[in-house]
Amino acid sequence: MASASQMGSRLVFENAKTLIRQLGYNTDHAVLTQSYLRGEVLLNTTQASYQVPLLVNTATNTNNTVRTKLLNLQDLFVVSNISIFLVSGAATNGASKNYTYPNVTAFPTGAAQLYNLYNGNLSIVANNQQILPAWDILKHYFVPQTQNGVGITAQTVFPIDQVDFYTDASCVVEPNIVLNGAANYQININLPAAPSTLDANTFVAIKWNGLLAQNCTSVK
Repeated sequence: MASASQMGSRLVFENAKTLIRQLGYNTDHAVLTQSYLRGEVLLNTTQASYQVPLLVNTATNTNNTVRTKLLNLQDLFVVSNISIFLVSGAATNGASKNYTYPNVTAFPTGAAQLYNLYNGNLSIVANNQQILPAWDILKHYFVPQTQNGVGITAQTVFPIDQVDFYTDASCVVEPNIVLNGAANYQININLPAAPSTLDANTFVAIKWNGLLAQNCTSVK
């Protein structure tokens, strides 16, 4: 598994350089490193569509949590994997827990309504051109074999979710998507309906994994 993973990472690296060159950017002096981006949106009972922050100059106080990691205008990011998951915790809480399904212990009020998320999709528009019409969010749904609050054998035994965020609820993006810090993006999570009930501080997070190319764009 380690060998296959290393070979896959090498292929992503080579593909990233090729994609960046095809877009007209010079990678000779660019620093390419493995990295990630993370944007979050706070769910509410009046909305079925949410714009996810990506760039450092577009985040607002309502969706810029301490867990957010956004793209600098000078950088490019080549996406190899996407993870979409639920987060329970205030915007200022760096110790918030992440969930790959509507855990009834973490979301006692709104768990049933959170399936609206998994029946929805992710879309991306860059510079008024749709580059991702509908990414199926259901494929990020993962219920672990061991779940928080389920299967307790004694009052002193409290299992936690058996989750590996390296693989669980993470999906390969092929062909790879290049996110450009100099472009204008509308990244939306689109639900079939607004959740009718929710617990406070219920966020949806999108985590982009891949290669960061620093200081490549036209922005200086």
